[in-house]
Amino acid sequence: MRGRTLRSRIYDGSLYALLLDPWLTPLHRIVAGYIPADSNVLDVGCGTGNLSVIMAEKAARVVGIELSPAMADYARRRVASEQRSNVTIETADAAMFLADRPTGSFDVATMVLALHEMPADARKPLLREAARVARRLIVVDFRIPLPRNWAGFRNRMAEIAAGAEHYRAFRDFDRRGGTSHIAASAGLRCRRRHVLDGDSLEICEVRRDPASGRDQRHPSHG
Repeated sequence: MRGRTLRSRIYDGSLYALLLDPWLTPLHRIVAGYIPADSNVLDVGCGTGNLSVIMAEKAARVVGIELSPAMADYARRRVASEQRSNVTIETADAAMFLADRPTGSFDVATMVLALHEMPADARKPLLREAARVARRLIVVDFRIPLPRNWAGFRNRMAEIAAGAEHYRAFRDFDRRGGTSHIAASAGLRCRRRHVLDGDSLEICEVRRDPASGRDQRHPSHG
C-alpha cells in the first residue's frame, strides 16, 4: 500500500465516488476526448473506475490499474453494473505491472491526478514505463504553480484536507515543478494540450524526448 495514506484508505471506494466523482466526471469526459475510437487504453491509477468506464464507450479495450484494493473493488462493481465487458480492473503496483508488458502494448495510457500523489522516487520510473508501454501518454495533474485564484485555493485546500502525508507528496510535486519538469528529468517531453479549471489543471501529452538520448526500451529506474 506504498503511496496510500491512512486517510486516503478511509475514503477509498464508495465515499470517494460519492464526494469526488461528480466533480471529476466533466474532466474525465474531456480526457476521453483524447482517446481514438477502437483503441487499447491503459488507465493508470484508475480509482473508482469512473474514467475507465467513460473511455470504454469508444475504446476497444480498457485496462485499469489501481493500487488500493478498496478502489479496485469499487471499480469492478461499477464495471459490472454498467455491463462494460471491455474493461478489466487490476489491483497492482503500476510500475511492477508495466515492467512485464512489451513496448507499445497500448495505444494510449492515461494518468489522471495520480502523479502528485505518488512518492517522489516512484514518479520518474512510472512515467518512463508508461511512455514505453503506450504509444501516447496523457497525464492530467495540477498546473504548477497553482494560480492565485479560487480554483488554485480550492485545490490546495483539498490537498491539505487529504492528510499530512498526502499534502507532503503534493508539496514535493510542486517543488519539483509539476508534470513537465518531472517528465523532463525522466528524459521525456511534456506538451501541454489543455489548461482548465481556472488554470489549475493541465492535460499534457508525454513522449520520449529525442534530445535526451535515453532508450525507452530499457528505462532506468533511478
